[in-house]
Amino acid sequence: MTNTTYHIKADIITQICEQLAEKKPINQELPNNSVLHIDKMLPFICVYRFNEPDVYFSRVLKTQASYLIVDERVDISHLLEAIRLIMSKEFDTFLILECIPKTATNNKKFQISCPKGKAPGTIKALKQGFAELKDFYPSITVKVKDTVARHPEHLKPLLNVDESKKKGTLVIGLKIPVLYRNRETNELFSLFFREFYSVFSETIKRAVFEFIRVQTTDSFENFLMLGKTNIDAITMEADTQLAQISEGMSFLLRTTPVNSNEEWINFKKNEFKKMPNFKYRLIALDPEQEKRKLYNIPIDEVDDPTIAFILRGKRLEIEKQLTMLEERGTKNFRFVGESLYGVIKKKVLAQAKHILKTFPKRENKKSLERFNCKQFAAHAQIELDYYNTRFPDMNLSLEIRDDVAGIMVSKSKLLINKEVDLDKDRCDALIQHEVGTHILTYCNGKRQPLKQMYEGFEGYDQLQEGLAVIAEYLVGGLTINRLRLLAGRVIAVESMVNGSNFIETFNLLCDKYSFSNRIAYYISMRVYRGGGLTKDAVYLAGLIDLMEYLKNGGNLENLYTGKFNITHIELINELVYRNVLKKPELPRFLERESVKKRLKKLRKGIDITELVN
Repeated sequence: MTNTTYHIKADIITQICEQLAEKKPINQELPNNSVLHIDKMLPFICVYRFNEPDVYFSRVLKTQASYLIVDERVDISHLLEAIRLIMSKEFDTFLILECIPKTATNNKKFQISCPKGKAPGTIKALKQGFAELKDFYPSITVKVKDTVARHPEHLKPLLNVDESKKKGTLVIGLKIPVLYRNRETNELFSLFFREFYSVFSETIKRAVFEFIRVQTTDSFENFLMLGKTNIDAITMEADTQLAQISEGMSFLLRTTPVNSNEEWINFKKNEFKKMPNFKYRLIALDPEQEKRKLYNIPIDEVDDPTIAFILRGKRLEIEKQLTMLEERGTKNFRFVGESLYGVIKKKVLAQAKHILKTFPKRENKKSLERFNCKQFAAHAQIELDYYNTRFPDMNLSLEIRDDVAGIMVSKSKLLINKEVDLDKDRCDALIQHEVGTHILTYCNGKRQPLKQMYEGFEGYDQLQEGLAVIAEYLVGGLTINRLRLLAGRVIAVESMVNGSNFIETFNLLCDKYSFSNRIAYYISMRVYRGGGLTKDAVYLAGLIDLMEYLKNGGNLENLYTGKFNITHIELINELVYRNVLKKPELPRFLERESVKKRLKKLRKGIDITELVN
C-alpha cells in the first residue's frame, strides 16, 4: 500500500456543514470506500480508521447513529474539526470514540484508553457493557488504561491531548478484540456476532448518555434516544419483501375449513358421533419457493440490531407457517404449530379453569332491544367517521356481506354478516373491539415506516386479542359468555395436546363445561383445523399478560402503535424513544370518565372474573 494521503474536497466538507446546520441527516461517501454517517445532532462520533476494511467491524460501528469509517490514508482532520465545531456549539462539548479492532489470536481483552478521572460515568458504562459479553465468552477481560495513546500505534492521534483539552473534546480509545471471527480460518461466528454487535450498540449508547448527562447542556431523557432515527434502504427493502411474503401467504385462510357450516349440520345429523370431514382451499403457492425468497432477504445486512431482531423473528414465524401449510392435514402440522405458538402455560390453564368454575353456565340474559346488521352498522359508522377524520388518507369503511363469520376486520374495513343479530348492550363493546382496537392499530401501523407495524410482528395476535378484550371491559360490555369462550378454547387446546380426538374434546366442552353443542363444535373446529392448531390458547394468555402488564404500571398508549406482541414492548418503546416510530392515535373511548375509573381498577389489580361488568 502506498503512503499517498487523500484529501476530502472542501466543497464536500462545506456541504456536510450546511446539512448539519440545517439538522439534516448525513450519509456521505468519502474517498477510498470511506463513509460518514450522522443521523441527527449528537455530541459524539465513533471513528474506525482502516488499512484493509473489516466489513464486520464496520457493521459493529454502523449500529451507532454517528460514525466515520475511513481509510487511514484519508486526511480527516478538517472534517472532524468542522463536525466538532458545529456539535460543540450545540452541546458545549464533544466526544470522539476511536474504535480499534484487535485481531491477534489470543487477544481477549477490551482496552479503554482515557485520561484518569475524566468522565468516570462514561468509562464505567463502557466497562460494564463490554463485561456483559462474559455471558457468551467467559475468558474476556476489560481493562481501563490512563494513557495519551488512544489511537492505532502506526497512526497519528485524531487530536493531541493539549488540543483536545483546549477544544473541550474528549477522545477515548477502544481496543476491541475481534472475538466474533475464527482468526485462523476467518470464519464468522454468526450467532455470537449478533450478540456482540447488540451489546456494542447498547454499551456505546449508555456510555455516551452518561457523557451527555454530566458534560453537556442538552438533556436526553433516555439513552435509547441516541439510537438511529432514520431507516436505511436495505432495512426498508428487507421489511417490504417480508411483508409481501406474509401477506401473500394468507395462512389462516388456508388453514380454516371452507365447509365448517355444512359439517356442523352433518355432525348434528349424526348425533355428534361421526367425525367431521373438513375441506380446505387449494394452496396456490409453493412453500419451498416462498422459503427460498424468505431467506434471500438480506436481514443479515440490517445494521440496526433492534429492527434486525424484529425482522428475524417475523421471518422465523413465516417459515414455520409455510412448513405448516406443507404439513396441513398431518400430525406434523400440530407439532410445528406448537413450536410456533408455544405450549399452554400452567397459569393460563389455571385461569381458564377458574373462569369456567366461577361461571359454570352460559349467561342467557338478553336486553329487550336487539340490533340487526344495519342497526349495528349505523352505530359502527359513527366510530369509523371519527377515525376517518384522524386518518384522512386511509378510507375506513364497512361492508355487510353473507360470506363472513359474524363481525370481523380486514385491514381498515369492518365486515358484518348480514344475518347478525345481537344484544343492544354488546354493540359498543364490539365496536371498540373491532374498530377501536383492530382497525385503529392497523391505521397507526400504516403511519409507521416499518410495514411489520401493520402486517404484524411475530405472535402479534396474542396482544391484539388482549387489547380488544380489555377494550370490551373498559366500555362496560364484556360478558360472561365472551370470557367463557376464551377459557373454553384453552381447555380444547389442552385436550387436543393430551391426545383427545375431536369428538372427545367436543363432549368435554359440552358435558363438563356446559357449552352448547354449536359453540362446542366451533371451538373444536378451530382447534382441530389443519391437523391441530394450538393458536387459540394464546388469546386468553394475551389477556392475562396485558392485565399483569397494566398492574405493573405498563404504558398503555404505546400498545396502540401497531400490531406486535407483549414480548416486543421494550423494542417498541425503544423505537418510539428514537423517533423511528410516531406516537399513536389513541382510542377515543379512553377519554370517557367511566373508562378512566375501570382502567384505574385494572392498574390496582383485579381477578380476571371481575372483568365481567
